[in-house]
Amino acid sequence: MRLRVKYSKTGRMAFLGHLEMLRFWQRALRRAGLPVAMSHGFNPHPRLAFGPALALGIESLAEYLDVELAADWEPDRVREELQAQLPPGLAILLVQVIPAGAPALTAVIDTAAYRVSWLAAVDSGLLQQRVGSLLARTEVPVSRPGKDGRPRVKDIRPGVLELALDPPPDLAMLLQCSPAGSIRPEEVLQALDWEVPGRITRTGLFARRGDEFLAPEELNS
Repeated sequence: MRLRVKYSKTGRMAFLGHLEMLRFWQRALRRAGLPVAMSHGFNPHPRLAFGPALALGIESLAEYLDVELAADWEPDRVREELQAQLPPGLAILLVQVIPAGAPALTAVIDTAAYRVSWLAAVDSGLLQQRVGSLLARTEVPVSRPGKDGRPRVKDIRPGVLELALDPPPDLAMLLQCSPAGSIRPEEVLQALDWEVPGRITRTGLFARRGDEFLAPEELNS
């Protein structure tokens, strides 16, 4: 059976990288006694699949992990046994059975929502003005390192789907997040020329269906 696990990653856990999280979850699943299915071949490994990677230091309220089990377990039991193996900062929010042929998370997720809350006083009027100016532009070039380490110019404007003070002075972003290209919240702050230190939280991952944005758990309901 295939299960989709939704979890939050906060506090010190935000500083664990993607590969560290993979090893962390593998150990937690083993300690929980879950019958995780293994791949075939000379080097079998647990059948796990994560959603889009999260940048180091960013907290999240909506991360996803698909896991395949070799035997049927009730989702409530999986949640209870697995949560008991997780440290503070990792909280399971949902365990859902998904069809065996359901597309992978990275194949369906194409949008990410972020919220930036500020660690110092903010002039909401000035921030609103800069948000409006950015949204009025047809191109928003930013510099990002290329695969060879050299800086490259990227136009992020097509990938900024929504940007608003919601609620003020917090900044809410809805950004492209797909294999075709992802926009980072730090790049939006760079484009705003906004240097007030902030705390970035990923608040959701979605699959766009026309004008709707569906969370992964809504795709199989």
